[in-house]
Amino acid sequence: MNNLLKFKRQYHIANDLWQHLSYNSDMNHLALNLNIFITNLARCAFFLLASILFSCNGVFYQPDDEVYATPSKLGLEYESFELIIDAKTKLQGWKIAPKQIRPSPAVAVIQFHGNAENRTSHFTSVAWLADLGVDVVVFDYRGYDGSTNKPTRKGLIEDGINILKWFEDEFPNSKRFVIGQSLGAAVAVPSLVKSGVKVDGLILDSGFHSYRGVAKEKLSSIWLTWILQWMPWVLLSGDEDPVDFAKDVKVPILAFHDKNDRVVPVESGKILYDAFPKDTTRIIIQDGNRHTAGFHSDRKESVAMTLQFLGIHTSK
Repeated sequence: MNNLLKFKRQYHIANDLWQHLSYNSDMNHLALNLNIFITNLARCAFFLLASILFSCNGVFYQPDDEVYATPSKLGLEYESFELIIDAKTKLQGWKIAPKQIRPSPAVAVIQFHGNAENRTSHFTSVAWLADLGVDVVVFDYRGYDGSTNKPTRKGLIEDGINILKWFEDEFPNSKRFVIGQSLGAAVAVPSLVKSGVKVDGLILDSGFHSYRGVAKEKLSSIWLTWILQWMPWVLLSGDEDPVDFAKDVKVPILAFHDKNDRVVPVESGKILYDAFPKDTTRIIIQDGNRHTAGFHSDRKESVAMTLQFLGIHTSK
């Protein structure tokens, strides 16, 4: 009997020990699974951060070399030109001739286009001005289409400074206007200030105030990346932001932005436009969700404002 009791006691002790060891084994297994999960999560976070690091910079520059259209397809005559910036950088551009008699005084515009594709897709948004007697210049930044070298923030501004000096020399007796659209606005504003070139006005369409700011706006607008909206302050520099040059722009400004712009939030545009001298700036916030369509030819009121700003009178 005593042996039976002793056996039962030993059995319960062994069973308790087994249960304890089994529990610890489960806990160790759970801990191991948690370690694997955290490790995989860390790896995913690393690759996500790396992806965002490259995309935060790369998203601003998405050039290609596809030819989408040429002025001749719109019945316009044009001349190609090349501007040498340095040994590694040559810019390609077009001078689109007026389709009718130039107004008096003559008017010339130069387009600083957006971040994607190249001038062969962007020129169509300003080509209609040639129908009204305006000389239209479009060009590609470094890395876009046939323009050599790689696009960088400082590099594009260097391109802008040089193309504006060329523009001034090419049209010395014309009223000269700069048109900056999206990224083009961010390039045109500091380029204009730094170049010291004299122009008669600046038209902006879907501009943004800073590279970090517009990246934060985009990250915060998507639930999946909302928590990452701090990252632009780590991954992007605050150099050459257009808002920092706005107060030094001493020419009349006409700015367009759609209220529900799907690419550049209107809030970012407003920060930029409000930083310009108020007595020379007109801001037009339009209903709609289009991007760089502020003075598109199908918006009659905006077209009329643009023509008035350029000093062009037409019966059309």
